[in-house]
Order: sequence, then structure tokens, then C-alpha cells
Amino acid sequence: MDDDAGALKARDAGSSAERAAAACYVAELSAELANLARQHGLDALGYILDMARLEAENATGDVNGRR
Repeated sequence: MDDDAGALKARDAGSSAERAAAACYVAELSAELANLARQHGLDALGYILDMARLEAENATGDVNGRR
């Protein structure tokens, strides 16, 4: 049973790392999209994209460049 528990922990760690990587990518992409939206006068869309960025940063534990 210890082998099964170890395999489960290893699998959870991998999916946790993948989740963090996905959240980091979403944060970066949404920041770029927010800037693009604002450059074209789409301020409300820029705001919504910034909220998505903040949520993604929160999911990675990285808020304003701090962990």
C-alpha cells in the first residue's frame, strides 16, 4: 500500500505543477490581452482581463511578483 500512496502523491505533485504552469501562462496572456484591449479603447474588457490575470496569479501564489 505504501507504493500506491507514493504513486498517488507523485501524480498529485505532477498535476499541481501543471496547474501552476497553466495558471502562470493564463496570467501572462491575460496581461498582454488587457494591454491590447486598453490600447484600442476597450477599457471594460481590459479591466475584466486584469481580473482574470489577478485570479491566475492568485492560483500560482504569485501576486504582484511576490510568492
